[in-house]
Amino acid sequence: MPLEIIHETPPEPEVLRVEFLGKEFAIASKIGLMPLMRFAHAAKSGLDSDDMEGMAAMYDMLRQCIADESVYVFQGRTITREVAADLPPEAMDQVVTYGGWDEFEAHATRERADDAGELFGVVQKVMAILSQRPTTRPSDSSAGPPVTAPTSTESSSSVEVVRRLKSEGRPDLAMAVLRQATG
Repeated sequence: MPLEIIHETPPEPEVLRVEFLGKEFAIASKIGLMPLMRFAHAAKSGLDSDDMEGMAAMYDMLRQCIADESVYVFQGRTITREVAADLPPEAMDQVVTYGGWDEFEAHATRERADDAGELFGVVQKVMAILSQRPTTRPSDSSAGPPVTAPTSTESSSSVEVVRRLKSEGRPDLAMAVLRQATG
């Protein structure tokens, strides 16, 4: 089906994304448990971003948070890179691109990101965003508590995120958020 070019403001795309140093990046659909466990183990062992193993664990967590590939949105629909490349020049201003991992890594390098807190802030933001997404519950479980918006203060927001993650059966993510929030 050919794409029709509409000359008006495109609708807001429905892509989970996170901002880092002025650019937006697509969020991965899920975070694997192994990198989270590795990060938790490094944190429990007292390692931090000053240690090679701590930096490697943080890198793995960042890698899990950002989508593998860029996401292209045209008029509110996700399209492939190939379809975006085939659009006529007058339609290119309607394509919104959210970078994937390669773009994130290149941007962080180009901007000389050197603050571990700022980099790990991406992980925190992603976990908060993913924890607000509806999840599927096992069939033997109740509908669970209602999802509420986090409060404006960071500490109470972290507490709310931890509660929500635990209620959704993700104590692993709750532990990572709690460790980061408590320093």
